[in-house]
Amino acid sequence: MAKKPRPVRHFLEYAAARVIVGGLSVLPMAAASWCGRRLAGLLRRIDKRHRERVRTQAAERLGLAGGELDAFVRENFRCYGRTLAEFAKLSRYSVEDIRKRIDLGEFPAALAEAMAGGKGYIVVTAHYGNWEWFNTVSSVIGLPGGGAIARPLDNPKVNEYVRYIRERNGLRILDKQGAIRKALGELRTGNPVGILIDQDGGKHGMMSPFLGRPASTITIPVELAIRTGCPLLPAILRRNRTGKQFGMVWRPMRVPDPDADPKAETVRLLDLVNADLTEMILEEPVQWFWLHRRWKSVGDYDRGDGPADAAASPVH
Repeated sequence: MAKKPRPVRHFLEYAAARVIVGGLSVLPMAAASWCGRRLAGLLRRIDKRHRERVRTQAAERLGLAGGELDAFVRENFRCYGRTLAEFAKLSRYSVEDIRKRIDLGEFPAALAEAMAGGKGYIVVTAHYGNWEWFNTVSSVIGLPGGGAIARPLDNPKVNEYVRYIRERNGLRILDKQGAIRKALGELRTGNPVGILIDQDGGKHGMMSPFLGRPASTITIPVELAIRTGCPLLPAILRRNRTGKQFGMVWRPMRVPDPDADPKAETVRLLDLVNADLTEMILEEPVQWFWLHRRWKSVGDYDRGDGPADAAASPVH
């Protein structure tokens, strides 16, 4: 059933987004980050529902309690504030401005290896550090921007505004509707495709261990890899401890086996990339987006190898 239009609400949300993002964008980065952290701190104090979600999930998955848990929740919300400020700066930053703030290390070499077969590659990532800046990495290196699969925001005016900011440095947003067809086109022309897979996949996902507990996970990146032979490259962009720069973190490419049964290969690859993301997130878990209801879905969603009964104990 289609959602009822809410023109007044949508206009107010859009106006608020323009004021907040526009205001932060004109400030120096340090001042914008300070304001973002204060806004996030206010949200943490007044939004009990989301604050408690972060507390509950961090306690269950990380085994935190007491003062350690309180400190984790405070810093996690500060990360959201920094992310907001950094996203706002994308509306004004050039590729060169971003290049100065990202330490790519050996990541360009990993991309060159991924492109060696003459095809595109699939970056599998998570809502970690600042995933919005991650979208600019191809442009920073000087490669084709490629596409990123994203679900349109519920507010069409805000969605248009956010999309403009995301695409101004070369990225193309591939709307979820018809995403596979569009992504196949990008990959077959040698371009990369980026997909975030750390949100609940619902009944359309496949159960796979994530942070130590089975979670419904979208299979689109794995299906694309199997259909095209393109490699999967798990990677995240981590903010350093000063909050002023980012470093690329990645794991080895995951290459589909062309001779394997597609169903079994989907399970194998999905478990591998979820394990890779888990490992990278746990190195500094406070930067992950704990606001997601990541484990909302329960049950065995079409896994094909029996119930997904991975241990549900905290991971350390």
